Amino acid sequence: MQIKISHESVIPLHEQLHNQLRQSILSGRWPPGYRLPSETELQRQLKISRSTIRQALRSAEVEGLIERVPGRGTFVAQPHTRHNGRSPIAFVTFDFESEFQRLLLTGAEMAARHAGYPIIFANSSGDMQEERRLLERLKQDRVAGILLWSILEYSSPGYWLERLQNGFPPVTLMDRTLKGLQCDFVASDNYAGAYAATRHLLELGHQQIVFLSCRILGLLPIAERLRGYRAALEDAGLAPNEPWLVGEAHQELLHRAALLAYGDPASPHVQQIVAYLETERPTAIFTMNDNLALLALKAARLAGLSVPDDVSIVGFDDMDVVSHLEIPLTTVAQDTYQIGKRAAELLIERIEGYDGPPRWELLPTQLKVRASTAMASLAEAR
Repeated sequence: MQIKISHESVIPLHEQLHNQLRQSILSGRWPPGYRLPSETELQRQLKISRSTIRQALRSAEVEGLIERVPGRGTFVAQPHTRHNGRSPIAFVTFDFESEFQRLLLTGAEMAARHAGYPIIFANSSGDMQEERRLLERLKQDRVAGILLWSILEYSSPGYWLERLQNGFPPVTLMDRTLKGLQCDFVASDNYAGAYAATRHLLELGHQQIVFLSCRILGLLPIAERLRGYRAALEDAGLAPNEPWLVGEAHQELLHRAALLAYGDPASPHVQQIVAYLETERPTAIFTMNDNLALLALKAARLAGLSVPDDVSIVGFDDMDVVSHLEIPLTTVAQDTYQIGKRAAELLIERIEGYDGPPRWELLPTQLKVRASTAMASLAEAR
């Protein structure tokens, strides 16, 4: 049995199982008439409850993927009983733990369902080799197309160019891409969002503004945020500071790790920010995302600084948690749901015959001003 369930994932167990059943059937690995493992077998091997299994099976039955035969078991349904016979769209990511990913998937699924396509998801868990294995398997499974939020910064352009030119299913990239890669792409306008965030700090009178990031400045969304930060300062006649960089090279700070670090004063990320604050005293910090903004808030407290009286902090993403902090975070909101939805729409157009040039779409962001930013006068007076 090739079904795998993650008890650590934020995706509900019944949804994971339903997705695995759907992928096995629509890919042809389980042909019509194939007898599914019994509920007892699934329960024993996957370590999940009988009610969870039944919920997944009910969903698959409603979709027309399976049929139950009293006294005999559960079988893969014949093709004519299935949902419109279309091959599925695959949604591939390396992190299902974040709100960002859940909204991307929700938007993509809404567009796919509206167009009559089932959607399956695959998670590489940040492992490049696993991502490549998943993509090759999806090609063999003859999925209609792939929506991809990838570890692209550490991938080879040659690897992708070779596959996209040799019978690979259509691919639409979300949030990040590689230079020279010719496929459709949807992301936020990270440059404009960063420019607006930095401009907000400038209008509050801040002149000593630093950009705080993990060591992934080559990653397109982060590079664009850094570019927007620098442009806003230069337009104001100010020289940008060198970025404050934390963490290991090519290491992203994922949401779960950020929450763990936020609760641990000894976290290397937090301590690196504290060291910066004890050496330099900017009046404002613009962080690459909300995960790092959380750690900046913690580091400021450990360094004996008050937010926003001593230092203003701005994030990027507008995760649910940041508006409910003790000091609600000023941040740049992305319309992540719309990114997923629009990416799926572009992919479906490709699947259904569009053969024009690659399309890039950048969706607008919105600055959300909250309590973590204030006039610079108090900070500068200190």
